[in-house]
Amino acid sequence: MDCNVYPLFQYKLQTNTPLVMSWKSKLKSVIPRPIHYLYNRLFSKRIIQGKLGSWFDLEWKRKALSANDEIWIETYDEAWKNCREQDLSPADIRRIADKVIPGASALDAGCGDGYLIEALLSETSSLTGVDISRVALGLARRRLGADVPLIQAFLEKLPFRENAFDIVVSAHTLEHVKDIGKAVSEIKRVASRRIIILLPSQEYIPYSMDYHLHFFPREDDLLELVGLDQAVCERYTLPPGMCAYQGDVFILTADL
Repeated sequence: MDCNVYPLFQYKLQTNTPLVMSWKSKLKSVIPRPIHYLYNRLFSKRIIQGKLGSWFDLEWKRKALSANDEIWIETYDEAWKNCREQDLSPADIRRIADKVIPGASALDAGCGDGYLIEALLSETSSLTGVDISRVALGLARRRLGADVPLIQAFLEKLPFRENAFDIVVSAHTLEHVKDIGKAVSEIKRVASRRIIILLPSQEYIPYSMDYHLHFFPREDDLLELVGLDQAVCERYTLPPGMCAYQGDVFILTADL
């Protein structure tokens, strides 16, 4: 589901060394938030539009919650037509694969172009992918062939019975959805044994090179959202150069 573009300060740091990234992160941490927001509104908006072009909707954060389903689909179709970088690194995939129950049936909730499904096929007995984007699902079909079920659906309305899959995995997706509480409830509803959720740890800024609507600065933010006593949330850091995203990542695992 992710279109794989990220906040301006992260994008600019991709070409810098980890030492420079650390210096810039420290500088950002001491700048008062109102000043950071003011800079973001005055300057970042123009820079982002210049880098990405007219297809990218800079006002998506403002209008997404009132947009209808077809506008959501069209928005993400356009994103997948224009950006293809992978936001999942090999390190992310290893962490997810280590938490998959061998031989289990699995759903990738927000499968995008099928990159994660392809990596997990040998770990599972069967895999199904769901995404809202017709373009992404077309890319996934070309990547995976005809044997993997791929279904267009919103995470808030998964078209499966209760406990339909042993495992549900959702990576770089929940930060995008309209109703995140309903999406998490649906993930829990269709999973019978385990859920695995991976998403970036970020703070809100008004204009950024992504369509993120939900933000998780702390582990507790994700744990409270999932609402399962047995859930475990781990934080780790992706350095520059591993994938389109860099920075802190959360991976949550919960047995049901």
